[in-house]
Amino acid sequence: MQDFHGDIPGFEAMSEFANDNLLLDAVVRKQLTKYLSRVTEPLSAETTHALSVNFGDSPEWHEVTLKSTLLDVIARISSRVFLGTQLCRNEEWLSITKAYTINLFVAAVKLRMYPRPLRKLVHWFIPECKKLRGQFDESRRVIHPVIAARRETRRAALAAGEKVPYFNDALDWVDEESSAKGIKYDPVGFQLMLSVAAIHTTTDLLVQVMIDLAQHPEFMELAREEIVRELRDGGWKKASLYNMKLLDSIVKESQRLKPISLAAMRRRAVKDIKLSTGLVLKKGTRTIVDIYRMRDPEVYDNPDEWDGYRFLKLRALPGKDNMAQLVATHRDHLAFGHGIYACPGRSFAANEIKVALCHILMKYDWILAPGTDTQPMVIGASNSSSPTAKILIKKREKIELDVDSV
Repeated sequence: MQDFHGDIPGFEAMSEFANDNLLLDAVVRKQLTKYLSRVTEPLSAETTHALSVNFGDSPEWHEVTLKSTLLDVIARISSRVFLGTQLCRNEEWLSITKAYTINLFVAAVKLRMYPRPLRKLVHWFIPECKKLRGQFDESRRVIHPVIAARRETRRAALAAGEKVPYFNDALDWVDEESSAKGIKYDPVGFQLMLSVAAIHTTTDLLVQVMIDLAQHPEFMELAREEIVRELRDGGWKKASLYNMKLLDSIVKESQRLKPISLAAMRRRAVKDIKLSTGLVLKKGTRTIVDIYRMRDPEVYDNPDEWDGYRFLKLRALPGKDNMAQLVATHRDHLAFGHGIYACPGRSFAANEIKVALCHILMKYDWILAPGTDTQPMVIGASNSSSPTAKILIKKREKIELDVDSV
């Protein structure tokens, strides 16, 4: 995280990433992933509101830009889990959480233009860094009163011998983990770190899935049939989402063809390392892994074609079920990384995308807007879904299952 200047005001979210205490890993793996079943219904409820705000309820075709619209949807439903009901609809926070990541990367690039010894001075004069500091200060003004109120509520409950309230969101989880481990942390930096890690990446994948489904509309009906079957029988349970194996395959296939990065597992050697080939990586050497196997014809049949059934078929093969799931990592599918440092929040991201798609598929019809550009935007290793892709969307007249009441 040295390239993102975590020791400079405004960049504090990156210092939380670099924290050797691995507080993020503890919160995500121990709390968020372990208790996914607790957050599925809140995710669903907030998705209803977010889609009404962004896609509307009109039965007439109308045009929307996918990237900016879905960014707001994901920001809203993620904030429900990260910050709870008090802040997930706070427009000031939503504006910050959507913009901070973009501004962070722009400011980091600008700051890298200067020699490292000068950066702690020149950042005060760079407009992009000033903007970042302002957003961090605004975040503090939004979040701190909520944290203070919660801590006072807990203190009063303990003093009165009453049950301490549990808010079931990341604000609570990080407080619990930091207290248990005796770790100091910045709650504002931690929340912005979650935004950097989760919101834009999840949005990017959801945009690509909706583009691919518009280009392969036969899979919309097949996915709807699966959604109806699983939700009608099991409701909004973790098992219901797990059993949506076609939907899982659809998302993983979109991720295979259009990962968010063309290189995975970026690392820096912290000491000299001798590989089995005899090659020595000196301390400080940077490494990345090419993801070419995700389109390798020796690994996948017709690798350049989108096939929504691809991973569903793979799961049916003996011994392949686990590796073919969306959350699985493998050398042949590195979109979430691989090994012990694979994306720790991938289970939450997978559930969040599935919940969103259940609502979108059951409530809306959509097609690509005429002449729209669906090609990814490639800058270096970055491989983002089209920022300008537009769809025509309308509320469905016949809905097989009311996902708001299951």
